Amino acid sequence: MARILVIDDVPAFTALLRMTLETRDHHVEEANDGLSGLSLLERESFDLAIVDMMMPGLDGVELIRRLRARDAPHAPAVIAMSGGTDDFPAAFSLTLSAMHGADRVLYKPFDTSELTAAVDELLAARAA
Repeated sequence: MARILVIDDVPAFTALLRMTLETRDHHVEEANDGLSGLSLLERESFDLAIVDMMMPGLDGVELIRRLRARDAPHAPAVIAMSGGTDDFPAAFSLTLSAMHGADRVLYKPFDTSELTAAVDELLAARAA
């Protein structure tokens, strides 16, 4: 069973991702802002973090940059996700996140099969 942290500022969305991943026998925790998510990542061990790029306060780009700057030997794999706005298009935020260390990127809205395929691939790579 993998430990996954979902970080998004929309609680209903994190709950949906939690339910999807828990049906696949993963242990899922949630954080609804970047600072809380980073704090959990610093205190606990996770196999994977799913991070929204656009959050108030500490956004996903900065969260991933800080996580990767620590260069922890057991840092989790990271899936970055974004829906974008007129001021901050999804493609730009996801390009930034990939440059700072995201392993995969997903554009919202995405199908749960896209999410589970990315999760399965990254967890398999960690196990290898």
